[in-house]
Amino acid sequence: MVSAWTRRRYHLWRVRNVPCYASPSASDLGAIERELAAAGIAVRSFAPSPRAFADFQLAGYFPSDYHGGTDGEVWDEKLLEHWIAAERLGLMTYSPSDIYVDVAAGSSPWVQALRARHGMVAFAVDRSPIGAAFRAFDYYRCEDATATSFADASVRGVSLHCAYEMFGGDDDIGLLRELARILQPGGKAVILPLYLHREYCAYSTPEYFGKGYADADAVEYVRTDCLGIPSSRKYDVSKLRSRILDTLAALGMEYRILVLRNQPALGRGVYCHFILEISK
Repeated sequence: MVSAWTRRRYHLWRVRNVPCYASPSASDLGAIERELAAAGIAVRSFAPSPRAFADFQLAGYFPSDYHGGTDGEVWDEKLLEHWIAAERLGLMTYSPSDIYVDVAAGSSPWVQALRARHGMVAFAVDRSPIGAAFRAFDYYRCEDATATSFADASVRGVSLHCAYEMFGGDDDIGLLRELARILQPGGKAVILPLYLHREYCAYSTPEYFGKGYADADAVEYVRTDCLGIPSSRKYDVSKLRSRILDTLAALGMEYRILVLRNQPALGRGVYCHFILEISK
């Protein structure tokens, strides 16, 4: 039997000459904003309160070992994503009958914390099997986010935290159609980060690279510092319009794109830049 180490070394050798993915630089992000403006796609600057975020971090919604722990590189970013989504959804103003869904939640403790602390009707949905710590809870659901079991017009709020880019094939479009079905009138979804780049591209980890997971018209890069990612999509302005914004318009949905302006004031290693809000 071939060991995991041997397979890893083989795949690294296989992609040794493939360009590695690079996140957009500050200059790239500025250029993307100019391209959005030139395409007539409005963006709104957004600078949430660092003090309010610090209070959220201290509130203990997440265990100290979440995503590598408080000293980890992404602790501030991951908590920030949940806090911003909660604020933009007005989550803490929900009535006892309002439904909130955390899409592609994996085994995040967020939904459990919302139920325990606020009595919220909150659900976690993920296509992957639910982790052992949450498997006993019927509000952690292993199901396809593009075809959920929620009734038509039954959900007030939805959020995706560093997840939408993993919706491969046409699942990114399928999710928008599902949001149009399950959101109640006046309901909202928040997707953050909304990953954009100067070109339409994707990265795969070595074991998936070149195996058809990236869109055929996207430039495929490799990322060698992690495993388990079939494809992570980054829209350029043209594809953002044709795949996402035009689809929302056809579904009768409205959108708003926010640009996070005060990342350094919100913590270490914060990389969220674009945020997509969808309203029904």
